[in-house]
Amino acid sequence: MDNFYEMISGFKNFNGITTGEYFQPVPSDWAIFITDVKGSTKAIAEGKYKDVNTIGAASIVVTRKAMGKSDFPFVFGGDGATMLIPPSKIKAVSSELCALKRLSLKNFRLDLRVGMVTISELYAQNKNIEVAKYELTPGRSVAILRGEGMNTAEEWIKQNRDKYEVNDMSSKEADLKGLSCRWRPIPSKHGKILSLIIYSRKNSLIYQNILKEMDHIFPNGIESLNPANTELSSYKSIWQCMKDEIKYHPSIFSVGLIRRFLEIIPAFIIFNFKIPIPFVRRYVESIQVHSDFRKFDNMLRMVLDCTNEQTFKVKQLLERLHGTGDVFYGTFESEKSLMTCFVDGLTQGQHIHFMDAEDGGYAMAALVLKKQIKEATLNALDR
Repeated sequence: MDNFYEMISGFKNFNGITTGEYFQPVPSDWAIFITDVKGSTKAIAEGKYKDVNTIGAASIVVTRKAMGKSDFPFVFGGDGATMLIPPSKIKAVSSELCALKRLSLKNFRLDLRVGMVTISELYAQNKNIEVAKYELTPGRSVAILRGEGMNTAEEWIKQNRDKYEVNDMSSKEADLKGLSCRWRPIPSKHGKILSLIIYSRKNSLIYQNILKEMDHIFPNGIESLNPANTELSSYKSIWQCMKDEIKYHPSIFSVGLIRRFLEIIPAFIIFNFKIPIPFVRRYVESIQVHSDFRKFDNMLRMVLDCTNEQTFKVKQLLERLHGTGDVFYGTFESEKSLMTCFVDGLTQGQHIHFMDAEDGGYAMAALVLKKQIKEATLNALDR
């Protein structure tokens, strides 16, 4: 069943996350890998959120290398990622992620946690995980994940380090080829970049109702709030691109780094001065369609470019649902969004753009959500 995910048919309407017809149980011999940057809150407070974001996205990049040409389910979470991996690739993925862990500590001074739980262990405890495919564009889909097994796996990894954290002491070097973080933070077009994480305490009907209410708040549709606005985006300076690039390589003498340096200068000229090369223009125009500004991994996650009034109405909606015991949620507001790119090529289906908000985004929204869960747990014990 290595090709299980590739055999799943995708759906094109994001509201499909609220129905069961598109979801399939993950095969029991697969594994779930979860990465996250330890101490990410402190790192963000020190102004290192872009680095935190980059390492989170890099988890997916190195896993894609281990997977070769095979597609696999993954969800980017800001300071880490969740990935579902078939049995034949578990060893290779473990090796690549541990190489990234070493690079992250050495070049970014960030400690990346790499954890793995087998699906069979979760099923033995009646914790399910299901997967579906949301099609961004022909040839490029993002995974939609749901089930108690997601939360359980994360708890086990953090609570039982000796059993579930992955360690590989080989000298393998991380290869971040395809990872690109050369765009400056993108200013909000409408007023605010709003990061949302929403967790239903009841069932998927809650998400369905939330999306319906959002249709009223956003009359032009959620697609109109995509923060990957290429009209407002600009390329970093050549020096900043090179400075960032050095951290993606184990050594400043690596052949890969030299090749990337040679690539940066023409890329800067083409993108920054908007030279009208047809295939480059098509790539830039397609960035929005290829962005993952909304996703689902047992929680609804969105990064939206809203007006101040819309931001207020969304927070009002979520506070009401939290008050009735329907959801836990976290929000974070920023003036700009961050875009981290994985580019295999410039044609349709060969690139994907991970969206988050500057200065904290998903990681800071998650803190608010976790605080709500902790308070609810303490209140329940007091009763």
